[in-house]
Amino acid sequence: MDKNIKMRYPRYLKEFECIGGKCEDSCCVGWDVDIDKITFKQYYKVQDKEMKRMFQKNVYNNEDYLSPDVDYGKVKLKNGKRCPFLDEENYCMIYSNLGEEYLSNICTSFPRITNKIDGYYEISLDVACPEAARILLLKEQGIEFQESEETLGKHIVSSDIDTKSKEFNNSPIKYFKEIRDLSIKIIKNRTFNLSQRLYILGGFINALEEELKYNYNNVPKFIKEYDINSRSDSYEKDQLSYILQIDFFKKMVGFLDVFKEVDSISFKEYTKQIMAGFRFDEGEEINKDSELYVKAFEDYTENFIIKNSYIFENYLVNFMYNNLFPFSETESIFDGYIMLLTRYSFIRFYLVGKYLYNEYDSKENIVKFIQSFSKTIEHHKTYLVDSLDYIKENEFDNMEFAKILL
Repeated sequence: MDKNIKMRYPRYLKEFECIGGKCEDSCCVGWDVDIDKITFKQYYKVQDKEMKRMFQKNVYNNEDYLSPDVDYGKVKLKNGKRCPFLDEENYCMIYSNLGEEYLSNICTSFPRITNKIDGYYEISLDVACPEAARILLLKEQGIEFQESEETLGKHIVSSDIDTKSKEFNNSPIKYFKEIRDLSIKIIKNRTFNLSQRLYILGGFINALEEELKYNYNNVPKFIKEYDINSRSDSYEKDQLSYILQIDFFKKMVGFLDVFKEVDSISFKEYTKQIMAGFRFDEGEEINKDSELYVKAFEDYTENFIIKNSYIFENYLVNFMYNNLFPFSETESIFDGYIMLLTRYSFIRFYLVGKYLYNEYDSKENIVKFIQSFSKTIEHHKTYLVDSLDYIKENEFDNMEFAKILL
């Protein structure tokens, strides 16, 4: 009998249910499909002759597996990285013919993300799933959290952290919960516009990094007494920043090498649109169209980002929660901040480019793009690491560069 465990989760979690074949961007297409050891062995004991034959043909042992609970086995994908167990209507034949208990840990869990923090199982959804993206990003009232005790079925723990452990006595991870709680509180503070909130967050993280270096034991008091209003008036938008952003993200798109290295058809189409929208394919210098770009950024901010700021707020809050912000990249908390800001600004860059191309947008289209962006960028094997390396090599990991990205 399963025992109850302590859970902490966003309230939206209970609303999610996989829509299977109706999904427009299936998680069974474009990604590797891993099989845990227990499920792998189940497949060779099934009585259904047709399914047994399919397992023998399409599932193999992964000699380089990292965890028996995750990638002990793998599925041989078909053309287009399509799982062979998807039928013509995009429904899973394993689920249809054998039941949910025969799905692997990965297939059962996604898009749920589970972390264990100080004994609590923190569960949230990944916006790489279209249905999850719709549910969580379109919450106009924002994302709220709650706790309960429940049973937990098949799952994969991405991170297991005990902040009271001796190994973190001299690490900022000791104060992880306090740091993340205030960071989320800042992003949810609708007294300020989104750019101001991100700037205030950067000021907090920057000041906290200094506190961690020189007054480590004072950190809880520092966080508790930190005045989030102290930096709100020092942020002013400079139009030149838009041009510098475009130059930076044009390089970032080049590093991604979308048309050779990305499988997502939708992300490739979005990239074609922004190349045309920003006139990159005409080979002109960015400065030549600077007035066009500035007007596009300002129009898009006014008509779409400000009016739909809750969508971006929800994206940021959800990311911070399920990726253990600010330790989402390294143990450096400013690395976590600058990459969070890079993600947000990269999304905005694409949305403005699409706006230049299509001359319209909608909240539904914004959600679709954020989902495609997340599925492409967050699940790329090297891109985010390479991006952070580039930022640090060029000494962009500072508040001056943060102002440019905002």
